Amino acid sequence: MTSVNVDQELKAIVAKKAKQDFGAATTLSEAGLDSLDVIEIAFDIEDKFQIQLPQTQHEMITFTYGDLCRLVEEKVAAKADGAPSAPVNA
Repeated sequence: MTSVNVDQELKAIVAKKAKQDFGAATTLSEAGLDSLDVIEIAFDIEDKFQIQLPQTQHEMITFTYGDLCRLVEEKVAAKADGAPSAPVNA
């Protein structure tokens, strides 16, 4: 999966919950997401991309959309390379 596809899929997932427009520099909380939204988005991302995200969603709410996109791209690339997709404390 290319980074463009990851970005498009990720935007669709985040947009379902976001209450504000968002860009690469927008934090998830600035997009109007609360901690429950972030947990639900994390589950959706894990299901869609078959990866594992950090288990600390309270840290993820401070991520920018760009941070989240890079994290997912790294996890997808690692999975494609055959590396284990263990949770990482970002």
